[in-house]
Amino acid sequence: MLKIPIWIEVSIIQYVCYNGEITEECLVPLDQGLLYGYGVFETINVSSGKLVFFQEHMERLKSSAALLGLEFGQTSEQLMVDCEKLIEKNQIDKGGLRVTLSKSEKKNAIIITARENHYGDEVFKQGVSIGVSDYARNEQSLLVAIKSNNYLENLLILNDSKKRGFNEAVFFNTKGYLAEGTMSNIFLIRDQKVYTPAQDSGILPGIVRDKVITLLKKHKIPVAEGYYTRETLMNADEIFITNSLMEIMPVKQLENLKFQVTSESFTNYLKNLYKKEYDIV
Repeated sequence: MLKIPIWIEVSIIQYVCYNGEITEECLVPLDQGLLYGYGVFETINVSSGKLVFFQEHMERLKSSAALLGLEFGQTSEQLMVDCEKLIEKNQIDKGGLRVTLSKSEKKNAIIITARENHYGDEVFKQGVSIGVSDYARNEQSLLVAIKSNNYLENLLILNDSKKRGFNEAVFFNTKGYLAEGTMSNIFLIRDQKVYTPAQDSGILPGIVRDKVITLLKKHKIPVAEGYYTRETLMNADEIFITNSLMEIMPVKQLENLKFQVTSESFTNYLKNLYKKEYDIV
């Protein structure tokens, strides 16, 4: 009688090589979070040692996690305590924390890291320059409205823009409408009215973007979310960009187009209004 061998799968893979060192214990988790960028994150501003808009960031982190099928194991209260401990340990007065939720086999990992915030008053007084990317933002992408760990495309385009002498790059979408920057949302001012791309233009709706829109409406300053062409952008009186660490940053240059950055500008007025409204030093 023919005997058919029964193969029993036994794992003999015990070692990994990390930066030239062969070890049984990998120094970083070899899970889907690392290998495939399967995760989400939030960057939270720290001002005077305090977390800014923490709950808003947690709500977006949980919402993004749910969309990707990631289980969020900690409560917001637990996470806040961990963040505050890290702030104290690093003695952070002005800076930022990145909270990353990374897909793991058994229990999803929550990693909190600290960084400096280089967007000081001097940077704001000078303003930043932005170039227009030749690549279109796919407004139909599954990840476009999620702050996922898949940021390589943005990083490559940002690095290319920096090589051209700019601080940031801005996208238009596949329909030719203005979308966002690689790390920021964009606003333009024309005839004392504020415009910003609609959410379905292919943007990640930023926390500060939402706060600015709320602030403008509260103070009865005309603001519109819509669909804007390159011509509309180039005819702006002022442009500013937003994210959690830079807050509200004036643009001094768009490609070859120059803008004056002054203390009398609307952007500066809005920056002061923002800081007063949300008690940010």
